[in-house]
Amino acid sequence: MLESPHLLARHLFKAHKHNANDLLWNSASFSSGGKNGSMVISLEAFQTVTVDSGGIAEVGGGVRLGNLATGIYNQSQRALPHGICPGVGIGGHATHGGYCFLIAPQAVNAISIGIITTFYLQSQPAPDSVINWVYTIPIAGPDVAAAAFSRIQSFALNASIIDDKIGFGVTPSPSSFLINGTYRGDRATFEDKATIHNPHHLTQTQQISPALLRTLPAPSYSSVKSLPWLASLEDLWGSPLLQPLSGYDAHDTFYAKSVLVPEATPLN
Repeated sequence: MLESPHLLARHLFKAHKHNANDLLWNSASFSSGGKNGSMVISLEAFQTVTVDSGGIAEVGGGVRLGNLATGIYNQSQRALPHGICPGVGIGGHATHGGYCFLIAPQAVNAISIGIITTFYLQSQPAPDSVINWVYTIPIAGPDVAAAAFSRIQSFALNASIIDDKIGFGVTPSPSSFLINGTYRGDRATFEDKATIHNPHHLTQTQQISPALLRTLPAPSYSSVKSLPWLASLEDLWGSPLLQPLSGYDAHDTFYAKSVLVPEATPLN
């Protein structure tokens, strides 16, 4: 934790923030300090990624997710839950959270007081393989869209099928729903049947992909493939994992809002 910049900023009567290439929309650039004369501290030089014998990853505050995933896996065949954009930095991602359906959900969240130059994160063994899957569902009008969303929501709430091995998201457009995700199991289990243990330790047989698609319009596109861990990440992200250590210049402009829906009272 770097404390002296706080004392310096206080001495100079300047506000300051740190830039760790994070995922906070309002603080992810060198231009948004909030006031004239604000001080921005770049953590770009903090690029350490090492994994000890206990699986603890020491990660510099300037590391981007693609380099993080590659470094951890190449050293130890281990992994961390994290977001799906390789250029996002660890700073805001680990201190404030992000979107993830890559491995079993775990909290990657901390309260940030001061400037974090190094994170110590508990990794876990990487899956031998991951099923990356995509279905494009054609949507013909608002009534079809509402019905399809309700059916997808019911699938997500079905505890006899959904567990921590599967994660997915839905991207709507005027003419289709793109449903894509990952499954940490074998392809036959995903496409055909899965063995699930209920709370009474009895074995049930449930279908995963067929259960999702059963009541939806027939997909106009589908893809299901089994990939090694790093190949799964690269396929999911659609771009190379390794990112430049300096001079990163990829940018995007968009407007985003978040809505949380209680599990006990889903949308209807």
